[in-house]
Amino acid sequence: SGQGKKIATERKRMPISEAKDVILELELERLLENVDLKKEAITSVEESGIVFIDEIDKICSSRDFMSRSADASAEGVQRDLLPLIEGTTINTKYGNVNTDYILFVASGAFHAVKPSDMLPELQGRLPIRVELNGLTEDDLYKILTEPVANVRSYIFTNTC
Repeated sequence: SGQGKKIATERKRMPISEAKDVILELELERLLENVDLKKEAITSVEESGIVFIDEIDKICSSRDFMSRSADASAEGVQRDLLPLIEGTTINTKYGNVNTDYILFVASGAFHAVKPSDMLPELQGRLPIRVELNGLTEDDLYKILTEPVANVRSYIFTNTC
């Protein structure tokens, strides 16, 4: 009594090169037994998660061009996003995730609509706006020639 349960061991003869892999696998299993990966993943997401919402302009509706049904659908999607961005607890298959401290970043082209076409509540939750200028031919030339690790050098080193 007072002793832990004994683990059945099996003796095998094998070369050291194979034994290293077996020992590594056994040690990894032993270390992971004590770790609750799901709980750590949820904590990591809650404390330093970033959600990137691309093409948010697609759920905006311009008063001029959209039909009534598309307008209602776009507004519904925005209303569904609001609680997530404001901060709520969502249920996932890995457990509950609190979105209070998750950073939400949204982007869109906004050619046919304006950011002001979003619901005012959603605009308030995404307060920082950055407008980018189009790339010029000079910009593209600099991107392809100045950096050490650029697309052209990547293609050249991986095809030759």
